[in-house]
Amino acid sequence: MNYISKILEKLVYILKDKAFWINVVIAFVIFFIFSWILLFSLKIITKYGQSAEIPNVINKSVEKSIDMIEDAGLVYEIQDSIYRQDLPDGTVLDVHPNPGLMVKSGRTVYLVVSSKKPPYVEMPSLVGRSSLRFAKIELESRGLVLGNLTYVPSAEKDAVLSQRIGNTEIRGGTMIPKGTIINITLGDGLSGTIMDVPFLIGKTKEEVDQILQDAGLEANFFYDKGIEDTFSAVVYKQYPMAHNDEKMNLGEPLDLFLAKELPKNIFKDSALMRRLEQETK
Repeated sequence: MNYISKILEKLVYILKDKAFWINVVIAFVIFFIFSWILLFSLKIITKYGQSAEIPNVINKSVEKSIDMIEDAGLVYEIQDSIYRQDLPDGTVLDVHPNPGLMVKSGRTVYLVVSSKKPPYVEMPSLVGRSSLRFAKIELESRGLVLGNLTYVPSAEKDAVLSQRIGNTEIRGGTMIPKGTIINITLGDGLSGTIMDVPFLIGKTKEEVDQILQDAGLEANFFYDKGIEDTFSAVVYKQYPMAHNDEKMNLGEPLDLFLAKELPKNIFKDSALMRRLEQETK
């Protein structure tokens, strides 16, 4: 009982002490000031009560759009670019959030702008496995344009025989600009016209390409290992052969075998050697 009484006496003494109440008041004032500073700082950081309207910058230049966005107290970020040949480079195509919406100041506005530089796409491999219909679908799905169509006699009627940019062959898998025009050659079936087989032994791939193009013929090329420059590779064997008065149907493909140089055993064929001598005269 005496212990409780002592505690109560001590509590009464503290409450009557002016220094205690002064410390309590000081602590309360410090707490109030700290709470006010913290609340004010949070309002500044979160921009509480501050709002801005998303400006309508669609169809404006990106430079003009940035000025309008920054003047509204907002931040910009270019999110994407879309290939548009019909618009000046850097024209704003889309805005997010939408123009006219009220948002907090400092919010990021995302822009989609136009670009005159087309993205690159992969050239599909059309040769030998596509018809005109599927070739058109393949090209259009990649944003490529079907150009000139050339028909040549071929056993593979309506099959794609070559794909070109201009007159240059383009391999499947090559990365090319979107919107590129692709010219293709299609098989028109066998013509029923019988013709002499061109003699191609000893000629380079570059020479052969020109001969075949002039004659309207197609060929399957088979390369030996170790060939680095295909255009300088030399034909050492062909089917059908040409030095035995063989004939072929216009549109029938030739099988051509190429190496870095003519093999030595080829000179043992006397008929072939005579034909080679005639060609070189």
